[in-house]
Amino acid sequence: MAKSKIIATFKGKGVIVTPYTLRDPFTKWKNFQMQLYEDSIEFIFENKVIEASFDQIDDMGFELPRKALEIAKNNLDDISVYGSFKLNPPDEDKFSIGFAPEASIYGETTINAFLKKLFQQLLNKKEIKLQYARIVGGSVDIASEWEDGCFVFAKKPVKKGVSVIEEMVLAVAVTSGDKPKVYDLFNNIESVSLETKKIDEEDKEVLEIKQLRGGETVNSYIHIPSTKLLYVLRYISKLTKYHNTIKSLLPKSEDDLDSEMAVESWSGDKLKNEVEQLAPEEQEILTAIYTGITSLELPGMMGMDIDEVEKVLEKLIDQGFLDLVRIRKETDLTEKGRAVTNFIITNF
Repeated sequence: MAKSKIIATFKGKGVIVTPYTLRDPFTKWKNFQMQLYEDSIEFIFENKVIEASFDQIDDMGFELPRKALEIAKNNLDDISVYGSFKLNPPDEDKFSIGFAPEASIYGETTINAFLKKLFQQLLNKKEIKLQYARIVGGSVDIASEWEDGCFVFAKKPVKKGVSVIEEMVLAVAVTSGDKPKVYDLFNNIESVSLETKKIDEEDKEVLEIKQLRGGETVNSYIHIPSTKLLYVLRYISKLTKYHNTIKSLLPKSEDDLDSEMAVESWSGDKLKNEVEQLAPEEQEILTAIYTGITSLELPGMMGMDIDEVEKVLEKLIDQGFLDLVRIRKETDLTEKGRAVTNFIITNF
């Protein structure tokens, strides 16, 4: 079957992220290219090509595991800007792909340009239901009803430095009235929350979006099919300045979930007992690694010989506080180590 036309491309470095690749000492971020088509994305590595249809995209724009970013430091000067996809292919386990530009100076611009094109393919003309301006300045507008509509991308003047350019932004068009109306629903956002509202006699999950309009707060409600809701949240997070308004609605990262599980499984008394058994230099090394100091920087920071530091690292590895992620004693905290170190920082 012939492929549809190419919509956008991205070139840089990429990595496949699975529990296995994160443990593999030979995993690297390698030359990588993405090609966006009208119905799929092609992920092109040096020795492998992965094609994913849009319905196989579980998520995008999420935080990669710390280990994936540590690995990137061997190939990239700066990993502060990167992108990610989580794929759910048929008959395979889910896995993630991380990607980053060769140089970070224009990295965010190139990533966002690709994402804008992707969101247009994923969301444009997708059906929604909208109850616009249901509450204005605290007063309920009883004339505001649920209307059928769809997502659209509309041109909007946007100030860039001293210039004003037209950009395509996500909006909502209502199609059930006499005339189609387009609402700039994702601008001037004060807050976003998930609520339950009755639509066609059924309780359904909706987004409540509060916007500032003419000095008043305007509450609107939008019902989005569940498969598209996360895409909309990621759009707000990645391509607008309102990330903080939806941060609590986004899925937690793998690292956050692992840390929560570790903390929940370790009571305060158990953590305190573990800490009391650690020597002062062991606590100091754990704290340094927790705050981002690499194992190779420890001797200079601690004022200790390399052999002395490596001896402490070996002991911490044996006790389960650290994982060896590189042959030359480059380490990272385990979840046990992270829970104990967090206890040290917050209690001493």
